[in-house]
Amino acid sequence: MMIPEQLLKKYDASVVTLSKGETLFQQGDRARSFFIVRSGKIRMVNYNEEGREFVQGVFAKGESFGEPPFFTDTDYPASAEAIEPSAVWKIPKVTFLKLLEENFDIHLKVVQILCTRLIYKSTMLSELAIEEAEHRILTILRHLAASAEHTGLPRVKIPFTRQQIADMSGLRVETVIRTIKTLEQKQILELDSEGKILWIS
Repeated sequence: MMIPEQLLKKYDASVVTLSKGETLFQQGDRARSFFIVRSGKIRMVNYNEEGREFVQGVFAKGESFGEPPFFTDTDYPASAEAIEPSAVWKIPKVTFLKLLEENFDIHLKVVQILCTRLIYKSTMLSELAIEEAEHRILTILRHLAASAEHTGLPRVKIPFTRQQIADMSGLRVETVIRTIKTLEQKQILELDSEGKILWIS
């Protein structure tokens, strides 16, 4: 985890529990707290007028989310929803800024994480604009594999469904299913007995 739990508690962090599908904050809300996933999964998502959704990102245990508006004192550009029953650390802005001020190693880690995400966002913008489905999905899978909890084994389990990958790539789920099959045939990835994606590292 990015920040030890005892340190979070020291700086007045509380835990918010969410049911599957429950919203933590809405697009347009003012960012007043820093959030870290304690358990479960949270997605940042936009909806257009027709109700079509685009997933900006999916965040699992130990990952923070919604940082840019938090640091710029602006409104959230997307809503945060629980994909499954989840618990989230919520830290007030004043005390979180104090935590960063008094713990430079944590401050540096937060900056590194934000820079990594910025690089990924920049890459995905060009992917969505000019690349074909297979290239988009490969980019997302590489990013998810790099972010996943590693066990030292040569296969990294991708803890996301085809639908979630479709939401992140802007593709139809049928396209993702076909592409995953093609990538398996090319031996770029494998599927376990439950159909979960195993990225070959």
